[in-house]
Amino acid sequence: MSDRRLLRAERSKLGIVDLTTILRKEGAWDILPYEKRKELYNMLPANKPGEAPHNPDVNPLKTSLRSYIEEELRVFQDDLKFGKEGRKWREEAMMAGVERKEGKYDEWKESEREKEFGGVQRAGSVGTENAKNGGGESEA
Repeated sequence: MSDRRLLRAERSKLGIVDLTTILRKEGAWDILPYEKRKELYNMLPANKPGEAPHNPDVNPLKTSLRSYIEEELRVFQDDLKFGKEGRKWREEAMMAGVERKEGKYDEWKESEREKEFGGVQRAGSVGTENAKNGGGESEA
């Protein structure tokens, strides 16, 4: 399986193995070149004030960043299993973002809001003119 397929295919073994156990193994971190380790550390949250700087010689899964990394690995694996790392899903997600910006889903969003909240209007929406008169009373 190619690297690209391994990182993107729904049926990739990376979606089912316990990545944290593999990455915590002695020597797993050390096989990466030093520059790559620094690059990976730079992708992690910055140190809190007073903490020692990140040390690229220390496996980040053996630091206080462990829970953060494990959560991100779980999200990656879920995304992988559900096809969210594949080209088709990514293209569809990008198109949906464009369509949303263009207002394609505005009518649907409004109908869902009405179902959920009983037709309550947001300030500035059509129909809020009655709200100015004390909560729904009409002007006479």
